[in-house]
Amino acid sequence: MLQRIIKYSSEHEWVKPGVVLIILFLLCIIFSPTSSKGTYIFLKPENLANIMRQVSEIGIISVGMTLVILTGGIDLSVGSVLALSSVLTAFGIMDWQLGMFAILMLALFSGGITGWLNGFIVSKWKIQSFVVTLALMTIARGVALRISGMSSRNIGFGEGAAPEIFKVINTTLFGIPFPVYIFLFIVFIFSVFLAKMRTGRYVRIIGSNMEAARLAGIPVAGVQAFAFTCCGILAAIAGVIHAGQLFQGNPNDGMGYELDAIAATVIGGTSLSGGKGTVLGTLAGVLIIGLLNNIFGLHGMQKDFQLILKGVVIVVAVLLQKRNSS
Repeated sequence: MLQRIIKYSSEHEWVKPGVVLIILFLLCIIFSPTSSKGTYIFLKPENLANIMRQVSEIGIISVGMTLVILTGGIDLSVGSVLALSSVLTAFGIMDWQLGMFAILMLALFSGGITGWLNGFIVSKWKIQSFVVTLALMTIARGVALRISGMSSRNIGFGEGAAPEIFKVINTTLFGIPFPVYIFLFIVFIFSVFLAKMRTGRYVRIIGSNMEAARLAGIPVAGVQAFAFTCCGILAAIAGVIHAGQLFQGNPNDGMGYELDAIAATVIGGTSLSGGKGTVLGTLAGVLIIGLLNNIFGLHGMQKDFQLILKGVVIVVAVLLQKRNSS
């Protein structure tokens, strides 16, 4: 029985981060502060729903980051794309009087074109993705600052402002915040894409051995561009949700989101060298970070200690990956 479990775990990369998630969830219950009535604050439905709401934006970005890392690359521009998308959403609603469909298309286009440029430059001129996306990160942030005049734009409701349907982002269905459904739907779509579709399999093959993939006739440049484009579009979707949740577009938002997305992806078992990893593992990684943030917050832990402990968790995850691959 134990051998079967070990074999299943080795064949399914999401199992290990899933087990870690379950163990961490149990530890959060054990170490949860209690209310005056003796109930576990961590287990309150509103607290659990809040965890899911908080991880939904980073989760959507992390799915795109998983695709890019699987090809052997990395995308540092996602935080700036989120900021640009949220600014376009706010100004599109309040100042340009665009309809919701046009605003959504504009936001997605901003993410798509940024991602495509990342992928095109990386694949065309064989430049390290770290360098290319660092440059696009700066450009996207600069465009967001230029559009906004370096200040945030609040979103209001009523005549000549945001339509009431925009409030749906802040609503819940069966007690679960609406962005969580979007996040889980994206996880489902890209899990199927990687497991069942030819291009999804190409993503892994390229990350495992790019030269062999090229010799096998796989369109390496096209698949790389596709992965970066998906990553940019998903960051833009997170930007629209971000604007909807905060009722504003701020060009300074999203700073450091790329690091959280990379951390969630790595903790979820995706190899930074590419070729190995799953979206389900990334889902577990996102939830692990969400649980850590929540339990630290419930105990009133200072932000600096939170960052240190999260850094330790990431280092341990990378070391475990290295040990398993050796």
